[in-house]
Amino acid sequence: MPISQKSPPAKIGFFGGSFDPVHIGHLSIARQAIEDANLDLLIFCPAYHAPLRKKQPLLPASLRFDMLKVIAAENDRMEVSSLELDKQKTCYTYHTVQEIQKQYPTSKIMLILGSDQFNRLSEWKFSKELAKLCHFLVFSRTTTHIPSPLTPDLSYQHIKNNLINCSSTEIRNRIRNNKPVDKMIPNSILNIFLQFLSR
Repeated sequence: MPISQKSPPAKIGFFGGSFDPVHIGHLSIARQAIEDANLDLLIFCPAYHAPLRKKQPLLPASLRFDMLKVIAAENDRMEVSSLELDKQKTCYTYHTVQEIQKQYPTSKIMLILGSDQFNRLSEWKFSKELAKLCHFLVFSRTTTHIPSPLTPDLSYQHIKNNLINCSSTEIRNRIRNNKPVDKMIPNSILNIFLQFLSR
């Protein structure tokens, strides 16, 4: 008898970003998205260079990818995509989500987004097209209030997450000022991260 193939995931969470570096806040959001939205699969997709970000990433693409792989290996409903890193250029979320949808044509794509980026969605290229392609899972960053989006006909839900005072920007600032960051980085990748900093 042929080996039965695993059925395609009904709900996929797409979690894009620089992850420069990935931190405890990212991991908390990923876990809560899986539980609250009942995701069958969550895909981390690190950006080669985020469109709205001016500065170059602190960490090389390969290291950001490897750290996410370690984190994803701890949960059988997580994986990491190299779609944007492989292109070695700035990619737009709409095009990447299109590629994910082609890989999983019967799956519902749910885009995981912090409230700060959700509020800037009208600045994104192809935001109207993206709104037609997926449902948004919006997480609070510094406040529990999330205003209505400017992009019309957008399907979204607010995930009421615990506010974690942690950001990649803060971590990078602490590194510049020689302050500890070990409480902000997941334990499974802390050694990898510290080894990079010690070079």
